[in-house]
Parts: sequence; structure tokens; C-alpha cells
Amino acid sequence: MKRVVLISMILTVRLSSQDSSEVKTPKKALTYSIVPGGGQLYNEKPMKAALMMGAQVWMLYQFSSNRSRYNGWESRDPYSKEYYLDNRNKFAWYSAFVYLYNLADALVDSHLAGFDEDEELEVDDKIEEKGTKDG
Repeated sequence: MKRVVLISMILTVRLSSQDSSEVKTPKKALTYSIVPGGGQLYNEKPMKAALMMGAQVWMLYQFSSNRSRYNGWESRDPYSKEYYLDNRNKFAWYSAFVYLYNLADALVDSHLAGFDEDEELEVDDKIEEKGTKDG
């Protein structure tokens, strides 16, 4: 756990020192996404990065906690051994989903980094102007 925090801190410092005018490449975003939240930091989305890192840490914590309770189960525990097994497996799947979502989100954000939203608005304005002249 300490290694993950250390790697994410180093990655944060490295990514925050980059030039923001640099063209975002999907390959780099995917590479940085190996650490949850890294691709979002590369794409200059710090809030998303924090959410991704937090979600991944929470899922792994729950997985580890349920695994420990399953392995150390005693008959006096309030829940059955199967309860902890089911929760452990559930959080393993949730963790995998969050990780894959992290990768996909960074990839899509890097693809859309060069998209200019103003062009879309200009097209809509021209359509509205044409409609008012005809009617």
C-alpha cells in the first residue's frame, strides 16, 4: 500500500510539471493509467484522478478486509464464512471494473483533448440563423 502511495505521489509531481500545451497522446495516457488516476492527471483532470485513486483504494481495502475476515473466521463471528467470501469476491470484481474504467476514461479523454468545443457551437448558431431567416 505504501508503494502505491509513493508511486502516485511521484507520478503527480512529474505530471504537474508538464507543459499544458503538449498534445495528449492516447498511448501515454494508457501508460500513465497503470497507476489508477495517472492517466487522468496526464489529461489534466485532477478531480477525476482523485476519484479514481480513491475508488481503487477503497475497493482494495474492502477486498483485503473481507479476505482477512474470511481466513480468520470463527464460529462466534456475527456473519457466516460464506458472507465474507461473497463480499471478498464482489469487491475483487468491483476493483477490476474500477481499474478498467480508469483505463478507458484516460484513453477517451486523451482522444478528445484536441476537440474544440467552439466549432460545434458555431455550427449550431449557423443552423439557428438559417432557420430564423427562412421562417
